Amino acid sequence: MDRQPVSRGDLLLLIAVLSVFGIADSTYLTWQWYEAASATWCDLDAFFSCTKVRESPWAAVAGIPTATVGVAGFAILLGLSGAALRGRVTLGPWPTERWLIAFAGIGVAFGAALTVVEVVVVQAVCILCAFAFGLGVVVFGATFPLARESSEAT
Repeated sequence: MDRQPVSRGDLLLLIAVLSVFGIADSTYLTWQWYEAASATWCDLDAFFSCTKVRESPWAAVAGIPTATVGVAGFAILLGLSGAALRGRVTLGPWPTERWLIAFAGIGVAFGAALTVVEVVVVQAVCILCAFAFGLGVVVFGATFPLARESSEAT
């Protein structure tokens, strides 16, 4: 059986769809932060507790929930993948694929740092935060074939 590589359009569409899920998840987390409910459905036990993470001092910087960074990051990835799907080859000095890998990499680094803080400092994990981080990792992974294809074309 001949295995066909995933097309550029399919990868870009995957990134766009995952970004929409990331925006929804991060928006919900932002809403939860402002809602400040005493408990949430994603509190499974003392360790897997969105509430414990949300109530930690690491959940916001200067009164702005860190989940809003997720909303912005996934929105940028959605915009970049949408621009690439519509045929935009470059944005400024870089190809759109390079912008995608850069922003996805920044997002994964930010998510990894927050995950370490959750586990080591807060000693709790927000499953919705972990889900957003997982989406970011998959998006980051999907950018590599795009970058390879882009470099082979030049």
